[in-house]
Amino acid sequence: MDKGVCLLVAFLLITSLQGRAQSHEQLWIDYQLDYPSYSWLFEVSASYQTLLTQEIKWRSLSVTPTVEYVLLDRLDLTAELPLAYTLQKDDTSSFEVAPMLGARFHITQNKRVNARLFLRYQQRHFQEIEADVWDVSNRVRLKGELWISITGSNLYKDKLWYALIDYEEFFVLDDQLDERYANRRRGRIGLGYRLDYKNRFELIYTRQSSRNEIEGEFISNDNVIQLVYKMYLNPAKVAAD
Repeated sequence: MDKGVCLLVAFLLITSLQGRAQSHEQLWIDYQLDYPSYSWLFEVSASYQTLLTQEIKWRSLSVTPTVEYVLLDRLDLTAELPLAYTLQKDDTSSFEVAPMLGARFHITQNKRVNARLFLRYQQRHFQEIEADVWDVSNRVRLKGELWISITGSNLYKDKLWYALIDYEEFFVLDDQLDERYANRRRGRIGLGYRLDYKNRFELIYTRQSSRNEIEGEFISNDNVIQLVYKMYLNPAKVAAD
């Protein structure tokens, strides 16, 4: 558990060092459906995101199909295709198709504390709907993850409480897109409950640094509450979570 304490301290330091900037509160509600089959995992997730303030209108709805393949004991390959519609402000909305390819390296696995590194390349095809203009932007996402079993010896027990802590940096390789919450970095800490193989629930607090590229405002340090429900199918063919 010392690793979890150290990463929590690092998370708090990161959020405190982001400087003085605007702050907004958001609510994210996610549903995730997973179908593991031997070395493969097929997943579809849906997310609704909105601001918790009445002064600014912003909300987003997205669906993301994902395929994962266990290439080696410690290496997974991933392919994702996020599709998102976003109301940026009253008179501006956008649609985005953003395919991603990635690799996840397991530093430790099948233990009480599981550490991972997740590297992804993403190409964003972004349309401002009112102007009927498409832009393309490329970025790299690097995330460090820590999953901690609280009440069991590993993450695969039923009636299990667990914690998650991660930190992600976004590196834009060309031009930033014209959007309200252009991600720069993100840290998360959360509590999860695995009722059984099929049903898992998570409550996550996210602190993210972003920039309003539409109006050129300064960096925003956003506070996000995220509610997640995960449903896993096909228990007879599970290789790993």
